Amino acid sequence: MLRPTDKNIQSNMNYKSDKDRMQMASLSDKMTIPQINAYVSAYQSGQPVKDLIPPGLTKTEILQLEELAKKRSD
Repeated sequence: MLRPTDKNIQSNMNYKSDKDRMQMASLSDKMTIPQINAYVSAYQSGQPVKDLIPPGLTKTEILQLEELAKKRSD
């Protein structure tokens, strides 16, 4: 049986997962999944990512992409 604190933890985990999916969905309107994965891989390995960012991304979207790469490396 879940205690109230267990529900809060589980709910928070679901929220983080849902938030990541929403960011990915937002970015996938302008980038393909393979492009996003290539960016994440390059970011994690320390390679330059400037050429992997398609034209037309807003600063907010670029920051979301970077945050996604950081989360996947944790």
